[in-house]
Amino acid sequence: MVALRARPPNPYTAQGWNTDIPGILLLCSSVADEPSRSANPGHEIASEHGAPREQRRRIAVRILRNTHASDVRSVRRMRYLGVVLSLFASACVSSIEGSSSQPPPNTDPQLGCSLSCHGTDTSNAPPKSITGTMETSAIGVGAHREHLRVAPDWHRQIECADCHVVPAEVGSAGHMDGDNRAEVLFGIVPGSGSTWSGSSCTTGCHGSAALGGTASQPVWNRVDGTQSQCGSCHGAPPPAPHPTDTNCATCHPTMEENSLVFRDPSSHINGVVDVSSGVAGACSSCHGEPGSSAPPKDLAGNTAPTSPGVGAHAAHLRAANWHNTITCSNCHRVPVAVDSAGHLDGDNVSEVVFDTLNPAGTYANATCSTQYCHGNGRANNGTKSWITPGALACGACHSMTGTGMSGDHSRHIINEGMQCAQCHADVIDAAQVIKTAALHVNGLHEVKMVNGTFNAATRTCTNTQCHGTETW
Repeated sequence: MVALRARPPNPYTAQGWNTDIPGILLLCSSVADEPSRSANPGHEIASEHGAPREQRRRIAVRILRNTHASDVRSVRRMRYLGVVLSLFASACVSSIEGSSSQPPPNTDPQLGCSLSCHGTDTSNAPPKSITGTMETSAIGVGAHREHLRVAPDWHRQIECADCHVVPAEVGSAGHMDGDNRAEVLFGIVPGSGSTWSGSSCTTGCHGSAALGGTASQPVWNRVDGTQSQCGSCHGAPPPAPHPTDTNCATCHPTMEENSLVFRDPSSHINGVVDVSSGVAGACSSCHGEPGSSAPPKDLAGNTAPTSPGVGAHAAHLRAANWHNTITCSNCHRVPVAVDSAGHLDGDNVSEVVFDTLNPAGTYANATCSTQYCHGNGRANNGTKSWITPGALACGACHSMTGTGMSGDHSRHIINEGMQCAQCHADVIDAAQVIKTAALHVNGLHEVKMVNGTFNAATRTCTNTQCHGTETW
């Protein structure tokens, strides 16, 4: 380890600096002065102190971060100090990496904007704002994180550059211009006519009232989910002359059948309207029927459920009041376009590839096996014929009597005479009727007791009034 000198007094804080700038210089210089070992790329370069280069780089950055975290008397002075330290860190790291060119500051929060001005360890976007505010009610924070979610499931990944000119480095022209405001300059996707009022925006991303949107000019610092519903930007469906069909997948191949689930989230709010090319939609011109691309009919024209190409498609995809929504992509890799790779491959067979809901699921000889969906709740052990007609009764997948069920179901149901609703109150009612379909067959054990709590990680019940803490 590099020995740091005694802390010097700090004119900017009440408590003094957290560390010592000469010590950081020593740390950086000890790395920068190391001899190159490029002849042996696999060798981990280390100093005489035994700390690898990358480790000491991170130590330097952490020291800088901690220096800025002190109790601050003067926010303005400390902000200036933060900028100086940020520039110093860039220079230090540049010497460590042996390159004078640095990536844009939003590439790595450890080395970029969030080091001293805005953002956190995991993101350069507020919170915090440049004034240190964390609340979403502040304009400087607002809905930044809601927009920049990683891997969103209903829209394309939004970038900082969609709404701001992102500086290449801290000292770029127009970055720190003295007004402590991040200018909003919309990019290509929001559209050339987009505007920002200081509290709300009008952009192509958020649709318009003319398209039936109920919140097409969202308030930036209202972050409660009410402005990001399906229907907030455009009607579902939009008003005439748009068709009145509520099954979006009829015309839009990026949507699941009879569902508001996106097969390809990156195709939504990307500046392009994806419309199928066929009379009744590209999919249903080969299989399915107008309004649904799922069989019947299958590719051979069969319509009977005893045909493997038809089977229980309709039973799975129709709206149900007792199980979570099932979509095509739960069991297939759904192509975004007719000519997508792997779609028309010449065998006239739709490959069955189960998603994460059935991680061990297999399909062969018109039978689904090792299923979570049709299992008994204890493992991926469900097996069901794909071509046997008839609805499944309650109890066809897991017992309702306590026999063969997990944990202490048997003792509670058989010995104590308890009902399902006493422990699964959000899912089922006292008459043994599923009351919240989205919570049944959703991959989770939904436990909510009238009295007490259940910890799924430790499988323990607590404060039930029936008994103390017990392991299920």
